[in-house]
Amino acid sequence: MRRLAITLLLVLLAAGVYAASVDEITELVTDGHWHQADQEITTALRQSNLDFQTKQALLFQRDRMARIRLDFNKTRDQVLRQVRAMVPGVTDERFAAWEKSGAIENMDIDGTRWYFNNAAKNLFRISSEAHEMQIKLHPDTPQEDLCRPEDAEHVIAAYDKTGQSYNSPHSFRITYTLSVHPDAVPAGETIRAWLPFPHEGNRQKNIHLIATDPPRHVITGHNAPLSCAYLEKPAVAGQSTDFKVVFEYTSDAYYQPLDPARVTAVDQNDPALKPFLGEAPPQIVFDDEIKKLSQEIVGSETNPCVVARKLFEWSATHLPWASAREYSTIPSLPHYALTCGHGDCGIKTMTFMTLCRYNGIPAHWESGWTPAIVEDMHDWCEIYLPPYGWVPVDVTYGFTSCPDERGKWFYFGGIDADRLVLNTNFCQPVYPEKMFYRSEIVDFQRGEVEWRGGNLYFNQWSYDFHAEQIGGDKKVE
Repeated sequence: MRRLAITLLLVLLAAGVYAASVDEITELVTDGHWHQADQEITTALRQSNLDFQTKQALLFQRDRMARIRLDFNKTRDQVLRQVRAMVPGVTDERFAAWEKSGAIENMDIDGTRWYFNNAAKNLFRISSEAHEMQIKLHPDTPQEDLCRPEDAEHVIAAYDKTGQSYNSPHSFRITYTLSVHPDAVPAGETIRAWLPFPHEGNRQKNIHLIATDPPRHVITGHNAPLSCAYLEKPAVAGQSTDFKVVFEYTSDAYYQPLDPARVTAVDQNDPALKPFLGEAPPQIVFDDEIKKLSQEIVGSETNPCVVARKLFEWSATHLPWASAREYSTIPSLPHYALTCGHGDCGIKTMTFMTLCRYNGIPAHWESGWTPAIVEDMHDWCEIYLPPYGWVPVDVTYGFTSCPDERGKWFYFGGIDADRLVLNTNFCQPVYPEKMFYRSEIVDFQRGEVEWRGGNLYFNQWSYDFHAEQIGGDKKVE
């Protein structure tokens, strides 16, 4: 039905009897009809009564095509060569079968097929057949463990000893640098930058700003849903424009054994929980696809804790982790996951949250970095289960290799201290407000940059995240 609607739209546009809306142009971009989309954007921008927001929405779709092109920049031959470099015996027929199954991500753009820049590596994460072939040839291939089981065991042991859910704190000093490329902005123009800064509350505390460069700064309220440090600097010809923030904070681990017999349904009209129960388009939508999947996973189960466990198990075992394209190019993360059959941490988390909310379980986003073991961006969430309240869930880490059940299910109701929380909700505005559209519209982890001429995308600047653990395991008071 959707394909038929796009075909009809193309016919009407070609006949010149219809002007496309922003939503329809978005569909043209998503479906790879870029030449037509660009023509419609040009036509729409000629309107004399165009308001600023509509103009920005149109320009974003043009920019979105450029962003997608950065992610889908490989030909079939290039990806096939990469796959054969790992498994030499792959035939054209086998590659075509993987391609047809969606295990090799690609996109048709104006009749030419382009492949995701990480399609080859992702193949061996997505396809069990490809993974088995790789392991057979390279049995020493290291397993991509996203978590350390010893972390779970340590936190559970601390809970057993003290009875405290919040335990095993770690303190970190973070130095974050953002560098705008030389001459990305004309000399003398002011560059506005928003850098990561820790959210205060729940498991994160003792936040201390050490320094910023430049010294003048604005810090968002520490308990805001998106926390950041705002800085300004003029561009200098031939030089990079560097921004820096240095801060310290303490992160607690958390563990709470969950007894389904104690868990009750939440009050769907509770004003404190209502914002985390409903739909939040375009990311969280209770469409037929979600309803059907929920029925398949949950069945007739009504206990919220058991329902959430079923959804966690499905997310952890049926939705393989693979690196993903930029979120700003994806209209809906859950739809992407269910269409492609895989996703990275944010895509897996948003899908889990959607299923939870559809089943009456409040869920809210959490994201930031993992500073200790692997310095990397990461997304997870919290769900609300009475009488326990909000408890963390990390469907990407999923089941650990711990031998006992508590350790295996640790990331359903527990979390390690290797976290830097920057966001407690998704699609949140930065402060001060940006004038132009964002580089990342769902999350905030790397930062945002703009000048009066427009947004600066990720290919126009670089960043460096450096974490140093301080104070050992001693609790900082």
